[in-house]
Amino acid sequence: MAEAQAPQIKTLRQGLGLSQESLSRVLDVSARSVERWEAKGAPSVSGGTQRRLMLLLEIVGLARETYGDGVTAFMATPRRSLGMRTPREALIHGDLDDVRELLVNELEGHWA
Repeated sequence: MAEAQAPQIKTLRQGLGLSQESLSRVLDVSARSVERWEAKGAPSVSGGTQRRLMLLLEIVGLARETYGDGVTAFMATPRRSLGMRTPREALIHGDLDDVRELLVNELEGHWA
């Protein structure tokens, strides 16, 4: 995702139930960058930011596949496998891989 489109960034953020400020924490960029991306689309991003964006897109896809219209509830429900944090809190603290792993396990029927 070297060239992220404005609707894609906003849809991603809204799908995760994150504010622009929270998404900026997840991506380790400024809130102004997220605001600018949503308004105009994103220019090329660093490798780390690109990886986090791709992982977030995968997380949203897995969450929709697993929970359908219940993604918002999933994001707000504390999970034992995340140390009783919500998936949203885990994302904000940088634990994207843990949220992805949780969703993969749930999709495969290994509820945690």
